[in-house]
Amino acid sequence: MVALFQAVFNNKLFLPSTPKDKPSVTTKWLPVNKSFIALCKIILRSAVEQLGLTNAAITLRCVTHQGYRHLLLVDDESDLQIAAVGPIEEFFISTQEGNVSPFEDFIADKAFSVALKFCAPKSVPQRLGHLVVQAGPGVTFQQAQINQLQQLAEEIIHVIGRYQTRYFAMHLYGDQHFWVGNGKALRQLDHRIDLLAKGSQPVLIRGNKGSGKLIAARSLHCLSCPYSAPFVESDCRDWALGSAAQVLQSLHNSATRGTLFLRNVNTLFSSDFQALRNFWRMIASDSYTGRQDLRLVMTLSRKDTQLASYQRNWFEQQTDELVLPDLSDRPEDRRDLAQFYLGQFTLGDCDLTEAAWRLWETTDALENVDQLKTVIQKLTLVAEDKLVSVHELHALLG
Repeated sequence: MVALFQAVFNNKLFLPSTPKDKPSVTTKWLPVNKSFIALCKIILRSAVEQLGLTNAAITLRCVTHQGYRHLLLVDDESDLQIAAVGPIEEFFISTQEGNVSPFEDFIADKAFSVALKFCAPKSVPQRLGHLVVQAGPGVTFQQAQINQLQQLAEEIIHVIGRYQTRYFAMHLYGDQHFWVGNGKALRQLDHRIDLLAKGSQPVLIRGNKGSGKLIAARSLHCLSCPYSAPFVESDCRDWALGSAAQVLQSLHNSATRGTLFLRNVNTLFSSDFQALRNFWRMIASDSYTGRQDLRLVMTLSRKDTQLASYQRNWFEQQTDELVLPDLSDRPEDRRDLAQFYLGQFTLGDCDLTEAAWRLWETTDALENVDQLKTVIQKLTLVAEDKLVSVHELHALLG
């Protein structure tokens, strides 16, 4: 983990070194692996059902690097040194069976395509590929359907953005935290993060355990800071009483031109919280001269954390709020999450009966994604065959 602050009993502070330089490959392309393909297929299959389509596929500009296929995120081929890694090729992800050509059954006069345009931080939009769909019987592409397809293309781009954050987490921070799903709550969250990333105000994240506070902070960082910028994380619960001013100054030195992510800021006592306010006043004063060099992202212990009046007033006046949905707010994502983790745990050929799926999507026993993931892992032990019954699932949910 990059730059985790710890306060020890003698009040000396230990700050691990923050990597300033990151391999340039991470700024140019992202690996296209099984989990990425699974996420894209989830969206395409959902669109086929909801929009009355026969087939749907996406084409993506890719290169092969060290034996693995990577999605290109830039247009400048000379900058990529393509000759050193391989030629650009089109890669297809389709709703059709794996042994069928992606466009084998497409009929030209019933097909429609939308460009997939991606905008990396501090750059202009560029084409990654295309979304190509074929209308089902009796369906024609009127303006309403075209608008829905454009929204579908935007959702795929949001998945690529989420996957980008995930790849950075894996490559730079050594973990695999990312959101899975495409429900209304998650789409609204994507748009809110995009909006907040364009501003410079501190962001206060409200979310319960397992809702993805770290994912949200890293998403804001990836969308608003240069690729080489540091992401520095610290938990206010680890700070010695009265040390906030010293801690914040040291953190600032490490997070310059990047993001400072402070967890559990509600646990700061009055004098230390005042130090935080003074710290941000100093940072914000530079914004008037165009020299603000830090993005501040904070979290509370829980979504409904009770705040002292001096905390509440400062947050209301100086921060933009980002509220994360709980798993109960994401019913459309539960099946997608289950299918994704079934694939992750090599249970891709395992499925639930329709009655079991209904229970899965409506149960109150799953409070967060961590619990959901644990239940999927237990399926490996209790499932008697490849089709999980409602009785087997009910026993796991307790």
